[in-house]
Parts: sequence; C-alpha cells; structure tokens
Amino acid sequence: MCAGGIGLVVQNWDAVRYFLIDLPARNSPQAKISDFVKSITKGDSKTALKLWEIPSTLSPDKRSALETRQRLVVSDLISTKLNPEYMILGIEWWTTCCEPNVTNDSRNAGGARVKVQFLDKNGLPVLYTFDVFTREQPYWGEALGYPPRDWVIRDVYPDGKKPIFWPLIIESQIKFIQTAEP
Repeated sequence: MCAGGIGLVVQNWDAVRYFLIDLPARNSPQAKISDFVKSITKGDSKTALKLWEIPSTLSPDKRSALETRQRLVVSDLISTKLNPEYMILGIEWWTTCCEPNVTNDSRNAGGARVKVQFLDKNGLPVLYTFDVFTREQPYWGEALGYPPRDWVIRDVYPDGKKPIFWPLIIESQIKFIQTAEP
C-alpha cells in the first residue's frame, strides 16, 4: 500500500507541490495582490511600491512609464481610502514562452491578468487590473515539468487604461452568423 501511495504522490506532483509549497508560502497571484491591498489599506506606500517589482531588463522608456504609473497608482489607491475587502472578477492566465497566449491551464501560465473590484469609502466600485507574472521569464511550464514559480506584481492599472509591462491583450468578439433564407 505504501508503494501505491508514493505512486499517487508522484503522479500528482504538481498538485502536491501546490498544497505543500506554493499555498503555505503564499506564492500565487492572488496572495501577492492580497499583500499589496493590505499595504494600500494601511497607507503603507513603501511596502506597496516594494511589492510592485519593475524589472531592470526593460527598455528605459518602458521602465520610466512603469515607474511613473507605479507612483501614481499607489498614491491614488491610498488616497481613495479603499475598503480592505475586494473581489476578484476574473483571471486571464497567460503562457509566456514560445507563442504567448491565454490558456485555461493555470499550471502552464507564467502570467496572470487579474481583474479586481474595490469599493471606495462611499461604497462605489473601483476597478483595477493587476498583471502578476513569474519573476523569471519566460516560464516554460509543461515543457520543463512545471518548475516552481515566483510570482511578482509587474503592473497595476485602472479600468480603461492599457497595460505597460505585458502589452498583449485578448479582445474577444462574438458574431452572429445568420443563414441566408431560400
């Protein structure tokens, strides 16, 4: 029976690693957002800025744009006096190797675009998007046996603004196709 149990663990290593390593270490996009929101609601801009990591490998223009956004967004969110409770409206998981694209398999994702709704001090909704990606890019996922990921916040922007760090977006279109009447 012991060998069977070991076999089950080996076959399900990805799930086991998540529950034994990632979850307790708070290493998920959702956990990173939670830590960021806690710092914002406490008015701790220093911690919020530290949690939002801007890679040194970006072009000077992109880095400057992200640094400006970072300062403005953190300041705006703190001054908005957000309710500490928030709702994740959806997560778009992104593969970041080979041909970057949206995926349904979060295990294979190197990025997560997370739509979040806050409530301001008057109870009105405030929508933001968090782009949370693995520190090392690209993330190879299944191709390398799902190596552990180190998630970091790379961009945060209000609804209606365009992403800077990960400029790819998916715009789905629904079309009605009507058959010709004879």
